[in-house]
Amino acid sequence: MKFVTRTLAIFAVAVRRLLSQRGLALATAVGLVASIALVMSVPLYTDAVYYSILQEELRSNDDGDASLQRPPFAFMFRYVGSLYGMMEWDDIVQVDEYLSGAAVQALGLPHRLTVRYAKTDNFRLFPTEDAAYADVRDPLAWVNYAFVTDFDQYTTMIEGTYPTPATANPDDPVEVAINEAMAQELGLQVGESFLTFRRVELDNGGSRVVQIPIRITGVWRATNPNDEFWFYRQSVFDNQLFVPEATFQGRISGLLNDEIAQALWYLIMDGDNIHAGDVGWLTARIQQVQQRAATLLTNTRLEVSPYDALNSYRISTRLLNVLLYAFSIPIVGLLLAFIGLVVSLAVNRQRNEIAVLRSRGATGIQILGIAALEALLLGAVALAAGIPVSEGISRIIGATRSFLNFSVENDLRVNMTLNTFRFGLVALGVTLIAQVVPSLGASRYTIVSYKQEQSRNIKPPWWQRAWLDILLLIPAGYGAYLLQQQGTIANMGAENAGDPFANPLLFLVPALAAFSLTLFILRILPLIMKLIAWFAGRMNSVGFLLATRYLARDPGFYTTPLVLLILTLSLSSFTASLAQTLD
Repeated sequence: MKFVTRTLAIFAVAVRRLLSQRGLALATAVGLVASIALVMSVPLYTDAVYYSILQEELRSNDDGDASLQRPPFAFMFRYVGSLYGMMEWDDIVQVDEYLSGAAVQALGLPHRLTVRYAKTDNFRLFPTEDAAYADVRDPLAWVNYAFVTDFDQYTTMIEGTYPTPATANPDDPVEVAINEAMAQELGLQVGESFLTFRRVELDNGGSRVVQIPIRITGVWRATNPNDEFWFYRQSVFDNQLFVPEATFQGRISGLLNDEIAQALWYLIMDGDNIHAGDVGWLTARIQQVQQRAATLLTNTRLEVSPYDALNSYRISTRLLNVLLYAFSIPIVGLLLAFIGLVVSLAVNRQRNEIAVLRSRGATGIQILGIAALEALLLGAVALAAGIPVSEGISRIIGATRSFLNFSVENDLRVNMTLNTFRFGLVALGVTLIAQVVPSLGASRYTIVSYKQEQSRNIKPPWWQRAWLDILLLIPAGYGAYLLQQQGTIANMGAENAGDPFANPLLFLVPALAAFSLTLFILRILPLIMKLIAWFAGRMNSVGFLLATRYLARDPGFYTTPLVLLILTLSLSSFTASLAQTLD
């Protein structure tokens, strides 16, 4: 019960303190929103810009034929009998069932369409009256029997009708549909009968003749040749006799022992909601499906897929994330410094109150609990507000042409993901620490020890005692030396010639130099103030003397605001000059 009472007391005190310091609380919240939004905007932007690049890569035509544009997330599995040996229909049944069903679920993407296609080896086409001379005369054409699922939904019959399944009687003609180009080239008409001829090699070294009578029932053309249904360009089908799947599996397969010259499975999935964080599991699933298909039918190959583009997408987004975060370090540092300044002001106003609470029995944990709860309440509000702000920042980054020039038109897909939200939580954790740390020192004092500490000499800050400013000048100076040796903003002899963004030193060295020089100025500034105070002591202005002595004795009063002012002006000047140089 005592624990619950103390917890409620901490909550009540935290809320009252926030309400009593509305201005500081609002300023802290603004800084938190800016920090969290900036951190989340980087993965949002990288995911959006590389998704656009991914879409362009996937839509590019692999075989260089501009007449065929496959959907971005199309998967084409193919077995080529001319390369790996002809197959019978029974040999491909297992892989056909897998790729038509279980593989779709295994990929884990929304399913849009599955197309199944198979064709035989070449037959010779003859008029019916030349059947007796089929083995010695030149054919009208070399043709294949083929079927494709949903054929009637994506084609239009310009003459005749779609073929019906053939009977088992070998003397009955097989109804076929031919392409418009084939009909025009050979002068074929609906209703005409022909004979297809093929000599089949037997295992014992002999051969047998397979003759299949056909009747043309229709002439077709693609309703929309650019529809995602079409896995090949239309010219591939010019010499193919399309039959129903039942005819292919029944009548055709019954006459041949090597009817599968090519089998194809074309799966179209919906990848509109794919993000950089999804690429790992998706590529793993693609590999699993590919391996399973090859196990069911050896040499079944995945010839079209987004696998390579997805891997490139993942690597590129990681690299751009690192570069953008590297370039954002100075800005994030400024925001954290601003948050620390505001929190320090609040803590300094509350030091006497904290000391009184400690003297009246409050524990250090309770004091930290109050500070942590305040930070958590502000952080929760900032995280909720930071989500839409981060999306807006991402769109602004995408529209940026130059310094303060946002004229680029883009259609970036900016979507909040769980991975991006994790970045926001990490930023929230860092800002929570930045808010709680100042209270850590204040919670050690009672009213007596606090008054005693106030009367003591003020120690230099920890970074001055550790000589951090001098240590930071070393890498800053070395980086400046490297840039000076390069001699230009873009190394034209390098691999990424003309791309200044490929060199993070160009951005990090000026920021590091500005930060280290700022700290060095803060080290010598009290000495300068003491010198000014010494001169003021020999003048008649009491106000000027008191002001300079106060600034000389208490540099912590103006350290953080001065850091913010110097860094903001120096970094903005550098960014503007860099943009002008690049332009």
